Amino acid sequence: MAEFLWDVQLPGEDLPRRLSTDYVLSEGEQITVDGRAWLVERVATDETMPDGVSGLVFVVTPHEP
Repeated sequence: MAEFLWDVQLPGEDLPRRLSTDYVLSEGEQITVDGRAWLVERVATDETMPDGVSGLVFVVTPHEP
């Protein structure tokens, strides 16, 4: 099974958190980081990412009714 590593940039934090998944993250998806739910706003990938990291993920607080 494939493993994808992501650097997740949480709002208000200077350094990203590392998240491991067995699937590719996409915009609009809900993820959990340190027990808190987040909505993926944007996923950035390119050749300059550190070895083993699939991309940088920017998240926002999920909209709840």
